Amino acid sequence: MTTKCVRTSPALLLAVLFVACGYNTTTRTAKDIKSIHVPFFNNQTSEPNLEITVTESVILYLIEDNTLRVADESDADAVLDGSIVEFQNRPFSFNLDLNAEEYRVVVRVRVTLYNRRTNEPIWSDRVLVGDGSYFIDKPDANTFNDAVAESIREITERILNLTVQDW
Repeated sequence: MTTKCVRTSPALLLAVLFVACGYNTTTRTAKDIKSIHVPFFNNQTSEPNLEITVTESVILYLIEDNTLRVADESDADAVLDGSIVEFQNRPFSFNLDLNAEEYRVVVRVRVTLYNRRTNEPIWSDRVLVGDGSYFIDKPDANTFNDAVAESIREITERILNLTVQDW
């Protein structure tokens, strides 16, 4: 008698596990929400061009996710309205001489998702925070721009989760 070994990919095992446990990825938005408009976020901080970077990141994540179609406001079922309410770049750790070695960047946004037809919020006034860190004198470490990008990535993922996923 011979025994056959069947190899299964980790992705397939994960999919089977999710189905068996009752997980799904249906949208949290109303069933009639198929498209979304993302106007530029309002930048209430003194950090220049942050609204451009955040808005573009959110749009790119929505396009990559492909659950909702990104559209002009006149064609959209929902509108994601956001404001950048805080930007911090502060020392986080110090060396023995009490000089800053590591800095922490924190970005805080407030977002609301509206049903464009009814002008009613689907969810509102969610405050989301992202952070990243960088070192001053370490050439191979994260830079200030890397820390800002990490902060925005965290916020963008949270917005995407609120908008299209139902865990």
